[in-house]
Amino acid sequence: MMNSIVIFFRFLFSHKWKILFTLSLTIVFLVVLFPLSDLNDLVSSQVSKQTQNQVFLQFDKMSLNPVPVSLSLENVYVETRQLSALTSDEVQVQPSIAALLARKPGGTLTAKGFLKGNVEVSLKPANSNGGAEKSEIHLSAQNINLKDAREVANISLPIKGQLNIESHAIADLTMGEQPEMDLNLLISKFELPTTSVSLQDFGQLSLPELKLARIELKGRLANGKFQIESGKLGTAQDEFYGDVTGSLNLSFQNMQGQIVPVIGAYDLSLDLKAAQSFQDKARFFLSFLDGYKVQSGSTAAYKFKVQAAAMGMPPQFIPLK
Repeated sequence: MMNSIVIFFRFLFSHKWKILFTLSLTIVFLVVLFPLSDLNDLVSSQVSKQTQNQVFLQFDKMSLNPVPVSLSLENVYVETRQLSALTSDEVQVQPSIAALLARKPGGTLTAKGFLKGNVEVSLKPANSNGGAEKSEIHLSAQNINLKDAREVANISLPIKGQLNIESHAIADLTMGEQPEMDLNLLISKFELPTTSVSLQDFGQLSLPELKLARIELKGRLANGKFQIESGKLGTAQDEFYGDVTGSLNLSFQNMQGQIVPVIGAYDLSLDLKAAQSFQDKARFFLSFLDGYKVQSGSTAAYKFKVQAAAMGMPPQFIPLK
């Protein structure tokens, strides 16, 4: 037996260059010559099948990179029942070998040209002390176009600007347990033209034109409650600016495989300031806040708290001292 093993390894050593050459040709065929782009229709049909026709995927070109192991798709088009067409110039998926060996989800997905910006999502198994199996998720989104994002999400409010997000979460992907998450959000060059929105309890509400240099939000989600640690609307150079703090109940439910956010009770404190120019053009809108107004020269300050037992219920306004 031992003699046979020795002979086998001697054979491999004596033909090592032939073996290496054969392996090289195999890799070249799989990576370079194999017609991966011809798999477009096959991949699209399999994605539709595996998602019960919930997701439709198309792409122009597929390429496989051996080091590091990754798969790239060019000119990607995705459509779901919840969201209208999503496009990206390039999507790259890099699976985690360690996670695959452990039979757990893991890897990195990068989308360039997504909503005119770039998105990167990384996923790896999280250390858990019993309970549900959890994953560590990091999301980074840069220069997302708000106009394109609202069109995809079917949001009627005609907002514009550029969105940046940094988020880190520990979550059970089935949402059997509520996730924990840190969130940093920045919107630059925010614009809202004169428009009107329909409020169930207040009827049609006219909104004035609003331009803010930046909107910043920093908060943490834990135990089904999102705590706003810091919220800033605009800067002192804007016509309208201020601070927002408080909390709202936010949970995620798994409804037949779809993760749906549910917003409950909220308690928000606002400290807002309006220049005379904004007061003049937003007179009707600001009249709802006259009971909380303190005029100082040409600037008006509005300090109040907004509370409700659930989203959709009539809110309660309370003055802040």
